[in-house]
Amino acid sequence: MFRNNDISDGGRLVLLEAPDDVVISLADCKKALGISDTSSDLVINAALSTVIANLDPASGGWLGRALRPQSWELQLHSFNDRRHALRPYYNTQAIALPYPPLISVDSVRYLDANGNDTLMTAGTDYRILGQGVPLGISAIAPLYSKTWPVARIDDASVRIQFTAGYDDDVNATPPQLIQAICLGVRALLPLMQRDAMLMEDRVEGLGWKRYQNNPQFVAPILQNAIGGLLANLRVY
Repeated sequence: MFRNNDISDGGRLVLLEAPDDVVISLADCKKALGISDTSSDLVINAALSTVIANLDPASGGWLGRALRPQSWELQLHSFNDRRHALRPYYNTQAIALPYPPLISVDSVRYLDANGNDTLMTAGTDYRILGQGVPLGISAIAPLYSKTWPVARIDDASVRIQFTAGYDDDVNATPPQLIQAICLGVRALLPLMQRDAMLMEDRVEGLGWKRYQNNPQFVAPILQNAIGGLLANLRVY
């Protein structure tokens, strides 16, 4: 699966592998909301999927944080890109990796001045900063007192593949994230239950609509309902 996200400093992010694990199960979400019957399972599950889609970057969500393991490629014009977003205590040559928490850096490649595709080695050509910090920003940087090699300045000249997200083994999902998702479901349920018949209504020759899946329609509702709870988790 591929998804392109342009970034402001001349590079792009490409989704290589979308998350295939649930953040919270339907059963656990219903338990948190105090719902025991099964009559609304279809609507609750749709609301749960909509909330997660509006948060997770793999589906264009606004939280800026990977909710479950997913693989991306950060494509840059050169090793000089994406330094402005780093925290002051990082190496000045460090390149920030988006969508924390970082699970692994899978590969770092670049095109040299002659256009040769070169694979770099962790621990020899670069180091990882901030790995295993669930709420912080991670980065890669040259080894101490070293510098990046010269890369040809071109589209996707530098390509960094990485895996990010909460996997509940190394990086446990923050409790407030689970709480926010459940509260988001509660906020959407009245709307989705009201529009459930409209979602199923089909007029021959005219088609149908799913208003609850429109990000422009849902995002303001969720930001009002759970934005405050997620303020310390949001990455800009």
